[in-house]
Amino acid sequence: MRIIDTSYDPATRAMLNHVLDEVWSEVEATLVGEPIDTLAVRVHLALRIIRSANDGTRDPGRLKSIALRKFPIKRRA
Repeated sequence: MRIIDTSYDPATRAMLNHVLDEVWSEVEATLVGEPIDTLAVRVHLALRIIRSANDGTRDPGRLKSIALRKFPIKRRA
């Protein structure tokens, strides 16, 4: 799934997609063996990123932090 929106310039879209990929990699690693709708989770994460970008956030680290905030990630021991 890619974040595609013509209201963002190509560089911003690329950055947003990169953030989504990084966030998804972190989340996906915690979902192994869990019965979950992965598409729904990715859409939820993408929407968090897009909302923050629409509010003016462009820092990738901040976008990642916002996307993961309050997300129930199980840390592996």
